[in-house]
Amino acid sequence: MPAPTSNKAPSFNGETSELLDFFELFEDLAQACGLTDAEQCKLLVRYVDQATKCFWVTLGGYESKNFATLKASILEQYPGAEKGVHYTIRDLKRTVLGSADGDISTETELLQYYRQFCPITHWLIANGKITT
Repeated sequence: MPAPTSNKAPSFNGETSELLDFFELFEDLAQACGLTDAEQCKLLVRYVDQATKCFWVTLGGYESKNFATLKASILEQYPGAEKGVHYTIRDLKRTVLGSADGDISTETELLQYYRQFCPITHWLIANGKITT
């Protein structure tokens, strides 16, 4: 596993919408390293800030060294985390209007707008918030 200060290390910044991504990266690394449940529980809290660590070690699964239980306990504490990143129609409007205020005059600017626009619209369509 990478050192917690490594740029290759998983990290959780406290944003509920990023918790699933954090777990996905951590679990991929843990599997590649062949970590046991006990090792996963021990190492997981090294990749979060001190306040989060102090909270997570009190949750079910940590002391019993059951990673699946610990993960479920953590996810219970972050309502909406199971949805991952989510967007609103307001996000779509903000993106569209933000680009309307400035000229998109280069291919680079167009691609930058496209990279912002696509994830928002894809999520909104997939979750029935807008239709095509």
